[in-house]
Amino acid sequence: MSRTLVIQLARLGDLVQTMPIIAALRKQCPRDTIDLLCPEPLRDLGTLIPGLDRVIGWDGARWHRWAARATQGIEPEQREEIEQELAALCPRPYDRAFVLNQHTRAIVAGTLLANQCIGPLAQGPLSEELTPWAAYVREIARTRRSNRIHLSDAFCGMCGLLPPGTPPRCLTPLVSPSRNLEQIGRGGGPWIGIIVGAGDPARLVPVDVWRTWIIRFLSVLPRGRVVLIGHGAECERARDIQSTLPPSILGRIWDITGQTSIHELAQTLTRCHHVIGSDTGPLHLAAAVGTPTLGWYFARARVHETGPYGTGHRIWQAQSEDGGAVVPTTWPIEPTLDALVNQPPRMQTPWSQWTSQTDGWGTYYTEAGESSASPREREALWHELSPAIPA
Repeated sequence: MSRTLVIQLARLGDLVQTMPIIAALRKQCPRDTIDLLCPEPLRDLGTLIPGLDRVIGWDGARWHRWAARATQGIEPEQREEIEQELAALCPRPYDRAFVLNQHTRAIVAGTLLANQCIGPLAQGPLSEELTPWAAYVREIARTRRSNRIHLSDAFCGMCGLLPPGTPPRCLTPLVSPSRNLEQIGRGGGPWIGIIVGAGDPARLVPVDVWRTWIIRFLSVLPRGRVVLIGHGAECERARDIQSTLPPSILGRIWDITGQTSIHELAQTLTRCHHVIGSDTGPLHLAAAVGTPTLGWYFARARVHETGPYGTGHRIWQAQSEDGGAVVPTTWPIEPTLDALVNQPPRMQTPWSQWTSQTDGWGTYYTEAGESSASPREREALWHELSPAIPA
């Protein structure tokens, strides 16, 4: 029985997309200890991921301060602080660490905390040679060429594992919702969660677009309800969305921006019938708790790499002729409303519509009107990048 540490030091969406590798690890090694190292602010989310024995918070700000001071030499006091922190994080080294970021901090953490480091680098922490999967992910990010391997599944390949086959689900958070949150999902319907913001400013849906979508939705579905979702810095966007809405529909809108912990957010997402937003962390969390999602992918977001993981999620992808960033001039308002009322999808030239499927090689997306069969190049790519996998 060995001790394994999974290291994911990126943002909320990346942590959610780490769930398949944790499920694959637990399936392969049911009796091993499997711990997770993640950013301290996301530690509560880590406790909702099944298959883990322990979740460890990484204080990135503290390590950044130490790194900045170390450029002028490490003082004895600083060395003692670092040693104490490492002892608190990991009283004894792990047998192996799976590093899922190509960032230096994650590679250093894996080297400090485990005897063996598995991840993006082929020859240890001082090497610049990437493993085949890491090189493939970097090439796709650089060239923006065609790709049908989901990032979550590429994480699995980079660590020598096959995807779990069945999309993992978050554990149900055990929290008592506030009175405002408790009403969500009760009476009326459908309840639609709208993610008003995005971690990347380029992926923000304009306020007037959300306003138009809400007015159309509530007119098409008179019993419909809307939940505005976002963190504290997005409260102003939520207020702007509501500022010029007709007073007659404001009673059907719940604004919970800035009011939820991660556990409360996860529970709220389970109460929604659908969640809509751009490529951002809460959209991936909605998929992870089992809620169907409707995604608007533009800027540099691409459905095949970071579409919500699992089966039955629908994405509208803004089209780009050269594979670069897309700034939409029109938005798929009517097509997403059609999806909610089960109408045939409307064709809208600047956007293509995709639906997620899952097979033994992970999650993939198929375009509306096309066969849902898995693209053949996926299996061939797996055998090319992971030659040890049986044919």
